Amino acid sequence: MKETISTKLANSLSHLDSEQMDSLIQRAKSLKKRSGNPSDPLDRWVERALKKEARSRDNATDRQTGTVVSTYALEVDVEVDDLVVRAQRGSHTAVPGDRVEIGWVGSDLRIVDIHPRRTKLSRPDVDNAHQERLIVANIDVVVIVVSVVSPPLHPRLIDRYMIAIQNGGANSVVCVNKIDLLEDDTELEVLQPYQAIGVPVVFASTKDGKGIEELRDLLRGKTVAFVGHSGVGKSSLGNAFAPELHLKTNTLMEGYGRGAHTTTVSSLHRLEDGTTIIDTPGIRSFGLWASSQSEVQNAFPEFQNLKCRFANCSHLAEPGCTVREAVETGAVSRDRYETFLRLCKELL
Repeated sequence: MKETISTKLANSLSHLDSEQMDSLIQRAKSLKKRSGNPSDPLDRWVERALKKEARSRDNATDRQTGTVVSTYALEVDVEVDDLVVRAQRGSHTAVPGDRVEIGWVGSDLRIVDIHPRRTKLSRPDVDNAHQERLIVANIDVVVIVVSVVSPPLHPRLIDRYMIAIQNGGANSVVCVNKIDLLEDDTELEVLQPYQAIGVPVVFASTKDGKGIEELRDLLRGKTVAFVGHSGVGKSSLGNAFAPELHLKTNTLMEGYGRGAHTTTVSSLHRLEDGTTIIDTPGIRSFGLWASSQSEVQNAFPEFQNLKCRFANCSHLAEPGCTVREAVETGAVSRDRYETFLRLCKELL
């Protein structure tokens, strides 16, 4: 049986996101195991872990506030004023974009606190689908980079990203890269449902510069994360968008038609026009991070103004469901609805 904390304690820690909570519980379990008292309630050791963190925070000297720009296994790079310093992560889970406090604890410079996140982008852990893994924090916009031809356009991945972006509180932009390779305009028809619900779609090419200025105008002054499938040319797009980034690029892997992972860690970059860019590693799949069907529904804004017979309609099989009626009449994209069905099924 999985050991958990009490509801009362969980409610008192509701300000923590799921990854922070998981980290705290793991530290508590480690303390409990070392104590040799397996019968002790986990609550006691969670409280001890919190007190240990509080002591480190209270005893830290020369504390300063900064922004995480890169993360590593045990350390982070933190931008403080105009300097970037390296600090130990300690017991904290931090990602690029996090606002943190760092200070000296003994002879170590380390994170002593993480400020509440206004937005985030996360995905399920690769090895444990029930554990959240943060990618970036405090972003305004997430640019979902896709491409045509190589690799081909995958709207299903767009849908998964959009759910994660919606649930994390940021806004979405879709950027179709390599548009210079397009030979059949019908390939772009799958993007019409996104345009219909107001998601900006930019068609770009790093070869001839198409769409780059449009994208720059759309994102100016915002904190932005670029995400996308491996091989879509995300780093090339970033370099065209802001040449000063000098992001490492690569070609498709011969014989596979997919990209090598040229970006291996997320990193934050400040541009002269006030835009902040966070580059993220390319991925080949993006799992669904949603704990309820309502979270999935919220990621489909075309459903929101449709009033069903039942207030808690799941849009799956209930009579009088106006969403399913709208699908039949073409008012709601059938492809989008089928994606909704698949995502709901994954929650079962």
